[in-house]
Order: sequence, then structure tokens, then C-alpha cells
Amino acid sequence: MKNRETFRRLFLLSALTACLMLLAAPAFAVEAGYVGSDKCTECHGDLAKAFSTNIHAKAGAYGFKDAGCESCHGPAGAHVGSGDTAGIINPSKIDYEAASETCLKCHSKGKGQMFWHGSIHESQKIACVICHKIHGGNEKLLAKKTEVELCVSCHTDVRADMFKRSKHPMRDSSSPTGEGKMTCSSCHNAHGSRGEKLIDAKSFNDKCYECHTEKKAPMLWEHSPVKEDCLTCHNAHGSSNDKMLVTKAPRLCQQCHMQGRHQTGALGTDSTYTFNRSCLNCHTQIHGSNNPSGAVLQR
Repeated sequence: MKNRETFRRLFLLSALTACLMLLAAPAFAVEAGYVGSDKCTECHGDLAKAFSTNIHAKAGAYGFKDAGCESCHGPAGAHVGSGDTAGIINPSKIDYEAASETCLKCHSKGKGQMFWHGSIHESQKIACVICHKIHGGNEKLLAKKTEVELCVSCHTDVRADMFKRSKHPMRDSSSPTGEGKMTCSSCHNAHGSRGEKLIDAKSFNDKCYECHTEKKAPMLWEHSPVKEDCLTCHNAHGSSNDKMLVTKAPRLCQQCHMQGRHQTGALGTDSTYTFNRSCLNCHTQIHGSNNPSGAVLQR
């Protein structure tokens, strides 16, 4: 009987403790400091309005429970109570690593961001909020109007190349002359890649072959620099020379071909070997030839 009474008392005590914990749950929630996005809207209506149309707000609409204000800014209870900005996290005003870690809580998988850690942008202490405007912006939440405009704000040397005579069609998306067909992300992944220069492919050549497929096929007579690296001869961002060549022929060809025959020497401006297309007057198949008689890339 005594044991039975002890067991009954322990059972009642456990049940009472469980009830008290349930009753105290709202108090714990308040203590944790989370107040909900609706509370943020009361003061930050302009930001909330801009935020309501972007991809993050849509994520919340699709049932992602961590897509509200406090998922990025942390518990807002202390901030709401005192109005002190120190009581809230502002990713644009904290350490770059901590700011990016906020984004990487969700954006850490897939091809887009899987190479972020160790990438050149991450090593240069560039936080996500430097390039992205989280509360609004365009489809990709970019901090500038266009992708190209954003990238060239830092890469000014590339901007200069884009205004040279021979270039890729990526300078102005509003131009009626075919510009804007490409953007920086056509070739690069700003969040990191396994290749050099943030190239979104295994190698420079693999990226070039995506558009210039006719250069990919094996040739009977190959020009070795072509298969090794397209950038040996071309500047992908633009050049003052034809075909985006890094140097005008014959000087470009002479960097390798100095065997003492007609390709050697300074060569005058009226020389047969410098006039018009220079070396390519005769060696027309510079990317390789399948003709049995094309050993020197002449046919």
C-alpha cells in the first residue's frame, strides 16, 4: 500500500510538472525574443513592402518557415522593446564572414553556392550583401540594375575591355544592335567554381566550346595552343585587335614561330607577311585542319 501511494504521488507530480511547462511555453517563447514579421512591419513598412515581392517572401508563401525577418536579423524582441539598433542583427554592418553565414544557412547546396568557401570572392572578404540587395532589387536581388553593371563596378579593367572594338555582346542589354545577349554569368559563377577565374566549367576551353562547338572536334592537323588554352591567343573580355586577339598578327604568331624563315624579323608594314590578315593570308585554318594536305594549316 505504501509503495502504491508513493507511485501515485510521483505520477501526480510528473503530470503537474508537465502542465506547468505547457502553461509556461509562451513565456519561454517571449524570453527567446522572437516577435514575428508582422511586428517588424509596424515600423519598417517600406522595407516590408519591397520584401513582399521578392523571392524570399515567395519562399515563405510556399511554406518555408524560416523565410521571415528574424531568420536573417535574429530575435527582434530586444530591439522592439528598446528601439536600440544594437538589439538586432544587420548583415550589412557586421563581419563579412558572419554576414555570409546568415545566407549560407539556406544557400549552401547545389551548383550555385557549393564552391563559395575558398573562392576568390570569399577570400577577398566580400559578403553576400555587397552584391545582393536582400529586401528588393531584381529577380536575382542584385544591388545594381544589371549583372554586368554590378560586376564592372569592381572589375574596371574588364569594363574597359568591353568597350574595345572586338568583344562579346554583353555591354548594354537595352541596345537594339544585339548587345546584352551575354552577361558575366554566361561564363563565370561569382559564388565559386572548380576552375580558374571562377569559370563555370572544368577549363577555359570547355566554356568556350559551349558556343564555339566547331572548334571542339579533333583535327587531323592540330594547332597545339588551340587545344591547350583559347586564352593563349584571345582576350575573352575584348580587344582592340580583330577576333579578340591579345596581340595583332604577325606579332602574336611570332611569340612561338621564330624558326628563321619568313616569319622571323620585324617585317615592314608593306611586307607580304604583315599585309591584310598577315599570317592568316596563307594559314587560314589556324584552329586546325582535316585536309590531308593541311599540315601547316593552309587548307
